[in-house]
Amino acid sequence: MAVTISISVNPKTYLRDPKDTNLGKKIIKHSIQSLSQTDYSCFNFKQLAKRMESTEASVYRYFENKQMLLVYLSSWYWDYLDYLIMINSRNIHDPKEKLRIAINTIVNAPAADSPVDYIDQKGLHRVIVEHFYKVIFNKALCSGESDSLFADYKKLNNNLSAIIRACNPDFRYPCALSSNIIKMAMDHNYYSEKLCSLTEITNCMETKRNQLEEMINYFAEKLLS
Repeated sequence: MAVTISISVNPKTYLRDPKDTNLGKKIIKHSIQSLSQTDYSCFNFKQLAKRMESTEASVYRYFENKQMLLVYLSSWYWDYLDYLIMINSRNIHDPKEKLRIAINTIVNAPAADSPVDYIDQKGLHRVIVEHFYKVIFNKALCSGESDSLFADYKKLNNNLSAIIRACNPDFRYPCALSSNIIKMAMDHNYYSEKLCSLTEITNCMETKRNQLEEMINYFAEKLLS
């Protein structure tokens, strides 16, 4: 059962907040379904509108283009992940244990219940794994407002790096380690399915998350010891 919380997505990612209307929620639901099943280059608002049985113009009332829609989806995911880490590590005072909990949360977020019924958490995770870096490395998006557009991603990275600093105040690269932990969780999930020669993680539904969590903890503990 989904819990009742409100995820705050950067308002610069949308023209009209989709969570405020049934049509907006429908756009989010069907865009996740579509992007998790098709290549980003093939995805467009005309296709999305047809899937929703709506009009292309109705989608443009909420999002300027498909890049901004993807930024919105990724911002939602990162804010939710940050929320889960905060909830799962509350009342934990040992920073090393808090880091293990954070890594566990990052790896297992796809299996967590979504706080809203129009978000397919597993589908959204696939969208993030396969498409997020298509927008973060987009020159047009990153030229002017990258700080604000990717604020939720930066907040997650900053909060995780704060835990890393608490584990070892002398460690020189907490921000870099934090961003690499997040990226490793994404990349090696994908490698295990598509490019298995690039990872030791096997594409086993029963153990893949455990393998991934163990590997990331291994790197983190070695670097911070």
